[in-house]
Amino acid sequence: MHMRIETQKQKQKGGTAETLEIRINDELGRYRAYETYSGGEAFRVNFALAQLLAERSGVRVRMLIIDEGFGTQDAQGVESLIESIHAIKDDFSKILVISHIRDVKNAFPVRIEVEKLPSTGSRIGVIGF
Repeated sequence: MHMRIETQKQKQKGGTAETLEIRINDELGRYRAYETYSGGEAFRVNFALAQLLAERSGVRVRMLIIDEGFGTQDAQGVESLIESIHAIKDDFSKILVISHIRDVKNAFPVRIEVEKLPSTGSRIGVIGF
């Protein structure tokens, strides 16, 4: 996918106007409206957009939280997102990924695991710290 943000558009009567238009092209290079992307595709678009807006704003975002976004992905999408998170890890002080997917959990060396126990509630364990 390719994403482009347009901040100005031509007025019909001449000149330009401020705008915020996000143009997303699919893997075949065709423009598609955001609403036409699947849940998994939209998650990847949102992830890229959050990254781009943080960089462009000049504000240092110190923590990234991804809550259950992986369930909408196929195996290749999960792998791509994990690679993306590893690629940007130095841009954040902390990255918190919340997931029930085993491959996602195992992709990160330090994690907090919560296990629901039927009779006593939940048990929390810290791994790799």
